[in-house]
Amino acid sequence: MALTEYSFTPSEYILLNGDKFAPESRGENQLSLLCSDGSVDGVYLTTLMCAAALLANEFEGALELQLAHKKVAFGLKESSELILRPCGQTPNWNGYTLESGVMFVSSQSYSTRGDHSLRNAIYMLLAKDREHPWEKIVELVEWGLASSNWLMPVEGEAAAAFKTPFICPAKVRDLAVSQPSTPIVNMLTSCKKNRPELWRQMMTEISEAFEDRRAE
Repeated sequence: MALTEYSFTPSEYILLNGDKFAPESRGENQLSLLCSDGSVDGVYLTTLMCAAALLANEFEGALELQLAHKKVAFGLKESSELILRPCGQTPNWNGYTLESGVMFVSSQSYSTRGDHSLRNAIYMLLAKDREHPWEKIVELVEWGLASSNWLMPVEGEAAAAFKTPFICPAKVRDLAVSQPSTPIVNMLTSCKKNRPELWRQMMTEISEAFEDRRAE
């Protein structure tokens, strides 16, 4: 079954079921969950969301992830980077999603012969510097869900009563919980187990992009 056939994309599913994917957190980078009263490590969760969006496009045959090595420091050291190469039609993701965003920025870079690295793609998605750059990923996915009428924005005086800027209706929460996690979990664990070097580079470049966008 294609990932596009599910109600929620991998990044959306991970956000809505954050307690299944990230450790609980009450610190500086905590993220309040939409479908429960808990909070998790936002940096950890959004890094995983970015990885899932990349791997989902690869799974659908739209994106190639190529690990490249090059010599630096007069050829004495070797540097690695993860190159994103659009190679097929963008999958029919439901509405605006992190998955479609990844395809858009990677296609832009590729068509203009710019920086094709994952680090640059995430940097472009984050758009501008901020204190907690990872929050931009959450906002992109939340507004995408809202545009598809899965989430309801909290506005005006009511916003003070909620920990999150959106409300997840009970029927949407039930749908998110009932969607099978196996395809997404298998996609992530397969990459981590069978392509460990690529997985490590992916984690590194996402983290570096977050750090590059951190406001001083």
